[in-house]
Amino acid sequence: MKYRFRFTIAVFVFFFFKLTRDDFRNELFHWDQGTWISLAYTVIVILALWEIVARYIYATSNKTSINSNKGLYILSTKATLLMLPLVFLFAYIYDNILQYISCCPEHYYGSFLINAAQGFVISLLIIAYEIIILYVRNAIKSAMEKEQIQKELAAAKLESLKNQVNPHFLFNSFSVLSSLVEDDSKQAIQFISKLSDMYRYILENDEKSVVDLKEELDFLDSYVFLLKMRHQSGILIKNELTIKNSNLQLPPMSIQVLVENAVKHNHFSMDDPLEICISNDGEKAIIVSNPKRKKENLAPGTKIGLKNLSNRLQLASGRTLEITDNDEIFQVRLPLTST
Repeated sequence: MKYRFRFTIAVFVFFFFKLTRDDFRNELFHWDQGTWISLAYTVIVILALWEIVARYIYATSNKTSINSNKGLYILSTKATLLMLPLVFLFAYIYDNILQYISCCPEHYYGSFLINAAQGFVISLLIIAYEIIILYVRNAIKSAMEKEQIQKELAAAKLESLKNQVNPHFLFNSFSVLSSLVEDDSKQAIQFISKLSDMYRYILENDEKSVVDLKEELDFLDSYVFLLKMRHQSGILIKNELTIKNSNLQLPPMSIQVLVENAVKHNHFSMDDPLEICISNDGEKAIIVSNPKRKKENLAPGTKIGLKNLSNRLQLASGRTLEITDNDEIFQVRLPLTST
């Protein structure tokens, strides 16, 4: 394909120079042996120059950076210096040899310097074309490699964030279990059963960036069950979800993280329970809110749970959490995605 293109350009160049000569305009359709030899020589020279330029540029580009103006200037200068002696050689052959072996020397027009100048201009155009093509190809390749690297980094980062979530949740669960073992062994057994079901869900979805909303809500029900076993009536979960679409998705354990965050940072008791409301904004987002009742003597939180969830959401769907934090309420808006 590339040689067909080069051949077409070479023939075009021949006719361009032929038409710009006054003495050939009246003989455009008059072809003899000299015209054919001139055409053949022009095509051969252009193809030869083009092949030399292309091979040299691609060979040199491996050693010279073409991602900067300096690199492009160096490469084009080297290619031009390489072409100069070849241009003069081909011009000399055309001007001093071919016209004497041809039967029609009158077809060989122009002086040596004119022919050399024309050849030099053609060489510059070829060099410019090859450098532009090489630059575009490298730019596309670099963009694709950069995109691939970003995807791999995102996948690695997502995996790292998941690994931070799992130990965190397990640690909190064991803390709850240790309390239950001392208080009520029967409830501890039920807790262990539910905990195993929950961790099975975690392991099954460990490599997933998003899960179906229905699966996440089933997981949340198990978590709330365990939560109430520990805190009894001290925690009230108000479920106001009205979503019926089964094609909605979100990061695994995301709602659980928000409920856990509310429990961790707010004061509550059986006489003064904490109400956590879970609702939705149509099919756009899940909203988890609770009144702010800051615990006394609570050390400043790192908010690592919310940060990890926000990062997982960003990597999975390109969206972020929307947090409303004022003196009365703490609310998190968790965007949903559709399959």
